[in-house]
Amino acid sequence: MRNLVAAGLLSWFLVGLWITLMQSLRMGKQVRSDGPQSHLSKTGTPSMGGVGFLLAAALVYALIGTDKLAGLWLLMLGLALLGLTDDLAGSLRRPLKAREKLAVQVLMSLVFAVWASRQVHYTPYPVLDILIFTLVLMATSNAFNFTDGVDGLLASLTVVMMLPFVGLPLAQTMVGALLGFLWHNSPKASVFMGDTGSMALGALVGGLFILEGKLWYLPLVALIPVLEVLSVLIQVTYFRRTGRRFFRMSPLHHHFELSGWPESKVVFRFTVVTALCTALAVGLWGVR
Repeated sequence: MRNLVAAGLLSWFLVGLWITLMQSLRMGKQVRSDGPQSHLSKTGTPSMGGVGFLLAAALVYALIGTDKLAGLWLLMLGLALLGLTDDLAGSLRRPLKAREKLAVQVLMSLVFAVWASRQVHYTPYPVLDILIFTLVLMATSNAFNFTDGVDGLLASLTVVMMLPFVGLPLAQTMVGALLGFLWHNSPKASVFMGDTGSMALGALVGGLFILEGKLWYLPLVALIPVLEVLSVLIQVTYFRRTGRRFFRMSPLHHHFELSGWPESKVVFRFTVVTALCTALAVGLWGVR
């Protein structure tokens, strides 16, 4: 577990350094005016904190990594760069177009899926495996992006989801890096991870479940991100058909905020649900 501790300490330092840099450059997050009113006070909070914890994890992993997950690291790096580009464009109030982001995500996910299909098989047909893997990675990277909207939420959920794989150097370093980030991201957050971190974490979780042969358990373990995406789809569909909102606000964490839950309660309860789902999944695959 020295890898975990080393990544945690390095992440704590680098994320703190990143906060100082962003503050000196006066680059802060522009909070949506149509979101929860309680979030308006977060305007100006440094973002793109994913740079700090991903760099910490990468440096430690490069020194001790012995598992064969280089392809997954490359996917994470690619999506982190895409997220960083989007974060920077958003800071300049020139956000990337959705179709541009989607095209790059599809390309990166497809390349990884081709590589992964040579490592693990879920069906007798490689082409079908490639299609499934691509769809899963697209789903997880976007679902994790939707989930990242409350201080400490996504990082906490991802740490729990990584625990079944903590024997792998990659998982060890990422758990440690996220714990270092959470030191600064606990309510009230000193920094947000941004798309830089959330998209990379989605790829990490999706890719690990694929490569470790546990793909069919992913919807259970990632129940909260699944519900977050479903809440958005339901909200949009219902509004288009009726002109009314199904939820107070989507994604789902905002609905509970507007129902009276403070952010800390949303994070705590969503993390408890994820822990229970992860334990159930581990129990099920242990039986098999």
